Amino acid sequence: MDPWRVTFLSLFVLLCAALGTMVWLVRRSERIRQRRGLREWGVGLALQALSWPLFAVPPTVLGGTVQALACALLVAGHAALLRALARGQQDRGQAPAGGSLVIYLPAVLLPAAILWPGTSAAQHIGMFWAAALASLLLGLWQLATSGRAAERGNAERVVIAIYAGAGLVCALRLLEQWTRPQSGPAFDASITPAQQLALAYFLLAPVFATFAFVLSQLERQQRVLEGLAAADPLTGLDNRRAFFEQLDRRLATPAEDAGLTALLMIDVDGFKGVNDQHGHAVGDQVLRAVAGALRATLQAGDIAGRFGGDEFCLLLLDVAPGDAGRRAERLRAAVAARPVRVDGRDAAVTLSIGIAQVRGGRSADPDALLAVADRRLYLAKRAGRNRVIDRDIEVELPSRA
Repeated sequence: MDPWRVTFLSLFVLLCAALGTMVWLVRRSERIRQRRGLREWGVGLALQALSWPLFAVPPTVLGGTVQALACALLVAGHAALLRALARGQQDRGQAPAGGSLVIYLPAVLLPAAILWPGTSAAQHIGMFWAAALASLLLGLWQLATSGRAAERGNAERVVIAIYAGAGLVCALRLLEQWTRPQSGPAFDASITPAQQLALAYFLLAPVFATFAFVLSQLERQQRVLEGLAAADPLTGLDNRRAFFEQLDRRLATPAEDAGLTALLMIDVDGFKGVNDQHGHAVGDQVLRAVAGALRATLQAGDIAGRFGGDEFCLLLLDVAPGDAGRRAERLRAAVAARPVRVDGRDAAVTLSIGIAQVRGGRSADPDALLAVADRRLYLAKRAGRNRVIDRDIEVELPSRA
């Protein structure tokens, strides 16, 4: 084998080793919590690094078995990268995209096809490109069925574009092999443009895709950290700061043709008594149950948050007149009908709700809206709790026993 080819393959192996080391370092970083797919990505790089030196082995060695294995490893390596990208887009605990390891099937079948008695070298090349194309199409299909396109970052889109281009290159190379059969590589001046493009893609795609993939992991981690900073740790709802940031933003840019915007202030009645009677662990269960009931009422564009302690807030956007009161009443009734059962004990829970509303197309001061909702919440509690009040009224105090 000539020195040029030895140098070429050695540099490729070293480059894959460096990229694999980078992925390993990112995986070990304690700051990176979103690491889904990194292990499989490293496996994909290792398979490709192993495949290229095997291509330097003469086809006559072991009856072509080494060449067949090299082809299978290279296809499997790219399949692993695509599957890693698909897994990285899924929620934790979600089943792998496509539901199985079918993306590896072309790589598994390829050696048997190449070693099938009576097949020619030109057919072996066609089989390789057909397997590579099938694996890429399966990988792109898994990407299409995993996650939502709107949630993909720019780095993930770059990786997808790289492998979509690789699919086109494989199709072009397969078409050329079909129309102008070749029996082996041509590392000289006669190498065709399709061969040049295919070689460049199979060398450079893993490099650029790896950098983009690691960037996508960092982007995803940044989104996770931002979500953690905005979430209430007990209930998972927006915390007070995050809720009012969104409230300020929504009220600052009202839509002209929108309906009413309603702010609901919600208080868990007698929560201190629940803590005193059942303990703080049960109190936490109560707050989580109320948060779950709030989530069940959310519609598109609504925001729920924990104001603090046993108080919650709910922002309803583009609601019809009277709709906020009806939804609040359904929420109140649903919570009252389901006592929280913990360790065989029932903790009865009711809600008092105050509602403030602003007409669509009008900007409003968030503090003023909050003051109105808080005043009506006070009226609801003063009137005996377990009720909804959406206007300023004189309430009759409950009689003393």
